[in-house]
Parts: sequence; structure tokens; C-alpha cells
Amino acid sequence: MLEKGSPFSVVASIIGWSAGTTVRMAKRYGHIGQAAQRQALEAISTGEVNVAAMRNREIVQEVK
Repeated sequence: MLEKGSPFSVVASIIGWSAGTTVRMAKRYGHIGQAAQRQALEAISTGEVNVAAMRNREIVQEVK
């Protein structure tokens, strides 16, 4: 869901993670697919930024 642009907080809510365990559970069960890694590297090399990915990263930083 995250790779398709869903906000981190929405995914955590759907899965049923509480605010106190969201980061820990995401670290345990979250896996970054090769397509997402490739897209991130391409964005870095071309200077393009995926807005949905930026929003997800901001939400993760807020939860920490």
C-alpha cells in the first residue's frame, strides 16, 4: 500500500497498529520492494521527487 502512495498513517490504521507500536511494527514487518528501491534511485539520479513518498517519509518522522 505504501509503495502505491497510501499515507503511512492510513496503512497503520488499516492494519490495526497503535500509535505507540507503529514504528516498531513497520520496522519488523515492512519490506521495501525492488521496484520501490529502483524508483527511489532513479528519482535521486534525475532530481525528481515522488510527492507521495515524501509525505510518507514526513509521517514516519512525525511518528518517531
